Amino acid sequence: MKIVPYQFVIVGQSGKGKTYCFRNMDQNTTGFINMENKPLPFINNFVYYSTPNNWQEAYQKLIEYAKDDKITCVVLDSLSSYLDSVMKTARETKKGYDIYSYYSEILSQLMYIIKKYPKDIFLTAHYELVDVDGAYTEKRIKVNGKSWEGNVESQFTCVIYSEMKKSETLREYYFRLQNDGNDSAKMPPMFIEALDGSDKIPNDANELLKVVHQTLNKTIKE
Repeated sequence: MKIVPYQFVIVGQSGKGKTYCFRNMDQNTTGFINMENKPLPFINNFVYYSTPNNWQEAYQKLIEYAKDDKITCVVLDSLSSYLDSVMKTARETKKGYDIYSYYSEILSQLMYIIKKYPKDIFLTAHYELVDVDGAYTEKRIKVNGKSWEGNVESQFTCVIYSEMKKSETLREYYFRLQNDGNDSAKMPPMFIEALDGSDKIPNDANELLKVVHQTLNKTIKE
C-alpha cells in the first residue's frame, strides 16, 4: 500500500527558523522553489532549485517538479511571497472588486494543486492576528481579502508553527505541532502519539518527515 503524500505548512514570523528548517533535506531529491529570492541560511546544494520571478513561474515549477520522478519532496518558500506576487498582478491588471476576485481565484488554484499534489510538499507562511467573532484573536496564515481568511489551513494535513525561545546563553528553535488555543497549528494525533505525546520537536523538516513516514509505514504494516 502506497503512503499518501502529506501537505505541510510551516508558519512563523521572520527569524523563527522557517527556511532554516530545510537544511537537512535531501538536496538530491528535494525540489526547492525559492520564491523569496533570498540566499538560503545554509549551504545550498539543491540539484532542483529555482528562483522564480513571479507567481506564474513558481506555479509552473510546482507542476514541473510534480512530474519529475527524481524529486520526492517539494518546498515552496514562501506562500507569503507567492501571494504578494499574485496581488501585484491583480493590481496591475484589475480594478476595484475585481482585484480581490482575481486574487481569490489564483489562491484557489494554488490550494487545489497543493491538495492534489502527488508528493510530500512543504510551504512556509507568515501569520497575522485575526479577530474571531469579536471574542478573541487567533494567529492564522496571512492572506488578503475575506474569502480565504482562516480557510487556508484547512488545505494542509499539518500546520506547524516554527518558534524560537531565547535564553541568556542560546536560542532554541523548535516546531510546535498542536494549537495552543490561540493559533491554527494542527497535527494528526497518531504522530503526536509517535512522539510520546510531545507537541514540540526540534526545528528540522527532514526529521518531521521521517516521523510521518515511519508512523505511516508502521500503520500500514499493522
